[in-house]
Amino acid sequence: SYALSLGDAPMQVNSALCAGWTDTDVLQARWGTAYEENYARFSALADEVADALLCYQGAPAAACYHSISAGRTEASQNVWLTALPYLQGVDSPWDTTVPDYEMTVTYSTEQTASLLQGLGLEPGDDPSVWFGNPQWDEAGYVETQEVCGEILTGTSLRSAFSLRSASFTVAYGEGLFAFTTHGYGHGVGLSQYGAKAMADGGATCQEILTYYFPGCTVVCP
Repeated sequence: SYALSLGDAPMQVNSALCAGWTDTDVLQARWGTAYEENYARFSALADEVADALLCYQGAPAAACYHSISAGRTEASQNVWLTALPYLQGVDSPWDTTVPDYEMTVTYSTEQTASLLQGLGLEPGDDPSVWFGNPQWDEAGYVETQEVCGEILTGTSLRSAFSLRSASFTVAYGEGLFAFTTHGYGHGVGLSQYGAKAMADGGATCQEILTYYFPGCTVVCP
């Protein structure tokens, strides 16, 4: 579904660009003696749904996914500018119970200044005022934040500071900036941990897909 939704755009199997793709050597190293068993299981699951398409109004839907949401999935236009009706966010409360839901990474004042300069900003002499109050969107992600007198998007700050998600807070003290994130990934579409929780609760793949992609249907040609 995702591949067909791209139209004429080229597909990639470069794992540096498409983290969901992994070659045989990596899988063998990861699974060791369980490789044959695991590969057979995944092959059987793939065969089971090979002819199924996730569609919106008869056309293949962009079946985007991420690891962990911030408790609600994100609207597509907040990440990729294009507003798709079936990617406007749904509650995903299961994600908040994942062990790595909240993570903190720290940067020194010097590291932070260097990264801000890379964004074209000019940090002043007082690091405690570099970051202003954020504006949050409905899903709990940083929409915009004042930084060194300029307004930046949460997604641009996530990229600049290599954060796990754009749902974050910034605290400064003792020469360190602490970025605390919630969730992991862009937050659009299906949450993998949310889907797992729904499956563990007895939901079918069709029920999971139509929950995370409202208005879509699973079509088997």
